[in-house]
Amino acid sequence: MRRTTRLFTATLAITGFAIGCGSSTSSTSGTDGGSSSGSTTSSGGAKSTSSRGTGPGSSGASGSGVTTGNRSSGASSGSSGSQSAAGDAGSSSGSSGSSGADAGHDATAPADAGAHPSGWLYTSGSKIYVSNGTTGTQWMGRGVNVDDIFFCGYDNTLWMTNPGQTLETMISGVITGWKPTFLRISLSMDSNATVVSWLSNAAQYKTPMTTVIDSIGAHAGVYVLVTLRSDASMIAQDTADGDPEATGLPSESTTTPSASKYPTGTDATYQALVDSFASSSFVLFGLTNEPGGDKDSNAQISAAMSHAVGVIRAEEDKLGVPHHIVSVQGNNWTSNIGFYATTPLPYDNVVYEVHGYPPTPASYTYANIPVIIGEYGSLASSAAFYADVETKQIPNLAWDFDSYNDCAPDLATVNQSDTNLVPTAWGTTVQAYLLAH
Repeated sequence: MRRTTRLFTATLAITGFAIGCGSSTSSTSGTDGGSSSGSTTSSGGAKSTSSRGTGPGSSGASGSGVTTGNRSSGASSGSSGSQSAAGDAGSSSGSSGSSGADAGHDATAPADAGAHPSGWLYTSGSKIYVSNGTTGTQWMGRGVNVDDIFFCGYDNTLWMTNPGQTLETMISGVITGWKPTFLRISLSMDSNATVVSWLSNAAQYKTPMTTVIDSIGAHAGVYVLVTLRSDASMIAQDTADGDPEATGLPSESTTTPSASKYPTGTDATYQALVDSFASSSFVLFGLTNEPGGDKDSNAQISAAMSHAVGVIRAEEDKLGVPHHIVSVQGNNWTSNIGFYATTPLPYDNVVYEVHGYPPTPASYTYANIPVIIGEYGSLASSAAFYADVETKQIPNLAWDFDSYNDCAPDLATVNQSDTNLVPTAWGTTVQAYLLAH
């Protein structure tokens, strides 16, 4: 989704909102769930032309967080990571921590689950599983989107004294009070007045963000989708609709925007992210946000995604670590992933990410590919939406939890506090869903 500073008024009433884990009642197309937002849009996302928020400060060091997260050792299981051949849809790096993750409707994964280290997620067919080292159970992640140390533009020049610790405190509060088993954190390295990189000046961004992400892994059963929302090496942004930062496409050596600055395009950033979280069983990688908006072709997007997954797999294999789940994005602000169902990417442990405001059931329902809903909001009927994703066991992430700036639809009241986390009407709906599971 694009990050905006527009006002958002939630008019949701949650009276009669019933959520059943593993509900057997599926909704029909057009009744997918929710809360209402002040500006409802189609499944491509809430697209306003407002700019990102700007912080009130001038400059300052970002500082790093304090707690080191509990990264599990995947390397000890050897390299289940060499399974990137075509058609390997589901045998890859292991899976994980059953604590906090529902088994879903399929109690047992395919017999080859023992190949995946305990505590790692992996795919088989159209499902995601979590391994205990011997077998696996279907994984159903439920949670929210959170921002990085830029706080959706509030800290747009990194003027805050210790934004890493602030973010870590806020996320800890969300996990404690809302009980998500899944978070998505967006690395917005080329979205703000201050542009940063994972490859240089580590103290400015990489160190605090690594500490924050590691702290998520210290919570048993919680997984995090680490998404490269923007990077200066990305290309083919949608400049026509007012928000190019949210729509970059990964580049490589032949498509790089600058051969001198980024000789291998975005490849080096993906490799560095793998190096940072190589043995972290709780980490999934998201390649980008909403590539091209609606301006790039399916073929262009698919080719870039395939290349990027290959780069990640090669780095994992070099390090001898399991293959992480990699989430790839589609067209039309990633509301359209249908072309992947026709031609899935030729790698293991790939999931296909949908965004929708609201998402239609048709956009996330496929028999042959595993799907996650990476962003959702502006729901017409929350009960119907949640019943449908529970029946289909589609992992889902609501947009957006940030108590420092308006990133509508807002889950938290914007009060510039990392401890006084007050849900909005939209947040109350999502929180009730999460706590019910």
